Amino acid sequence: MYQLEVKRWLVFHRFPVQAGWDVTIDIDSMERGKHGQQKPDKQAVASACEIWLRSNGVKILPHPVYGRADLVACKVGVGTFVVEIEGDSSRQKEQAMYSALRQIVLSMKAPSPEITNALSVPDEERWALQLQKVPGRIRELLNLRLWLVSENGVRNIES
Repeated sequence: MYQLEVKRWLVFHRFPVQAGWDVTIDIDSMERGKHGQQKPDKQAVASACEIWLRSNGVKILPHPVYGRADLVACKVGVGTFVVEIEGDSSRQKEQAMYSALRQIVLSMKAPSPEITNALSVPDEERWALQLQKVPGRIRELLNLRLWLVSENGVRNIES
């Protein structure tokens, strides 16, 4: 599952704009399949996902506060979720997860119980094994959620 697919299904299941979420997503050219060596279907899949996101009210641009975070979702009375998202690529899963965790830590603003950080990846066993490496105490300290995403739903990795 490509990164844009994870974004699409995360919005669909967890942050639907129709339910009052204000969602901003950053998309880079690699996600669109326009640069580098890409699988033949990536551009078509990415394009379909981007069309779906736009038609469902998602803003496609850097967030005014969180910059190039992959996804920022806000809802009055619920709070703000700042989400880094990984998809399948040629990178090793472990390296992709470490990179995403580094991005989360470096982009954190002042601590607030209203801001939840998250890392979302495809709902596959090899990704789940990587997420399970993150100690529960670290998740608590960072107010970090770990989500496995598929077209069928979003699963939370617990301590």
